Amino acid sequence: SKKGYGIMTSNISENIRILRKNSGMTQEQLAKRLFITRQALSNYENGSRLPNLLTAIAIANVFNISLDILSGRKVK
Repeated sequence: SKKGYGIMTSNISENIRILRKNSGMTQEQLAKRLFITRQALSNYENGSRLPNLLTAIAIANVFNISLDILSGRKVK
């Protein structure tokens, strides 16, 4: 499903939070699926840290979206 597709921003942190909330998952639930701590996910969502590439790929896979969409990259 492409939930949240239309409201992706150019901010990866905000996009992670939007995708998670739209899917009805708690931070704890998503963190478990990504094999990271809830605190790490919280840091990604509030922008104090960025996920590394492998974690970003895992996040994109959970929501079945591309890295471009996750990162808010606009393809010209």
